[in-house]
Amino acid sequence: MKYLLIAGEASGDEHGARLIASLKAVDAKAAFSFIGGDKMAQQAGVAPLYHYREIAVMGFTSVLRSMRKIRLAARLLQEEMRSNLPDVVIPIDYGGFNLRYTLPMAHRHGVPVVYYIPPKVWASRRRRIKRLQSYTDLCLTILPFEADYLSQRGVTARYVGNPSIQSVGKLLDSNAKLCDTARPYIALLPGSREAEIARNLPIMCQAIDLLPAPWRAVIAGAPSIDPAYYTPYINERIELVTDETLPLLAGASAALVTSGTATLETALIGTPQVVAYRLPIGCLARWAFDHLLPIRYFSLVNLIAESPVVEELLGDAVTAQRLVQALSPLLDRESTAYQTQQAQYRMVRQRLEPSRIASQVAAERIYHELSTQWESEE
Repeated sequence: MKYLLIAGEASGDEHGARLIASLKAVDAKAAFSFIGGDKMAQQAGVAPLYHYREIAVMGFTSVLRSMRKIRLAARLLQEEMRSNLPDVVIPIDYGGFNLRYTLPMAHRHGVPVVYYIPPKVWASRRRRIKRLQSYTDLCLTILPFEADYLSQRGVTARYVGNPSIQSVGKLLDSNAKLCDTARPYIALLPGSREAEIARNLPIMCQAIDLLPAPWRAVIAGAPSIDPAYYTPYINERIELVTDETLPLLAGASAALVTSGTATLETALIGTPQVVAYRLPIGCLARWAFDHLLPIRYFSLVNLIAESPVVEELLGDAVTAQRLVQALSPLLDRESTAYQTQQAQYRMVRQRLEPSRIASQVAAERIYHELSTQWESEE
């Protein structure tokens, strides 16, 4: 069968690569085309139609600046569907592009859509649910509550497990750590895009300056960011490690983390953490979250647990003093704060059903759906 996958970020490239490997295991005749990155290319054995680095943007201004590249990617996707009609289209996260371009194109060409890791419509922009209802045949979710949420709103959805379980499991099995026990450190995960880093990293670094010696920090450099971008933040107490986020977390005494998958990976590894996310609109962002959004938490850890496992600081609440105040109790392994968070981490792991390997379950589900559809047409 012919599979067309669309990923627009580094994380989507990793998820896509694992899914391609799993699809090859269940379908000996699998052929692939995709928008994605190097990891997907390695598994698929072909180059991407368009590399995700060209369209991995965040924020209204950045999207406007990159609109020409985004439209080019959409045009190449359209040409691929016309000239090499796939048996299934598999969008991977990246809701802005996939909901606007991929889903309507697939619908026009009569190609079934299985959305792997659908956009977080439960957090905001709930009108997007209508597009999932209209244009998807199946959504495969990696958070257990997502499948229930979508199913209750008329979208066919199944939970397949969480990819972070597999990533973290391999790390823990190998006991890979970057920890220098003589020089304990705090891991800083300020985001994967320049705008996020510019907002979050300076405050994180200020917090490290407030901690007494011998505490130091190591920044987890994002793979899509030029290491030179971090140069202004490096000093005698703060260093940079690139593309080694999970081992870095495994060796850290604690972590300051922006929202996203990193908060879940940190919890699965067992590293104490504080979640902080600064936004340019400051107190307005916090007010909007408290009064307009339909969720109580913004970190995946708390959303899965449905309780405040980690402290969340948002918008203007993110200050160096608040970060140190929240972080300090977690640095004491005998403290109630540390022990409580560790117990709640264990509960989060269980909720994710660690026996499931997301990419394998997803590949089996996709292949089964296609095979069933073909049998019904014969």
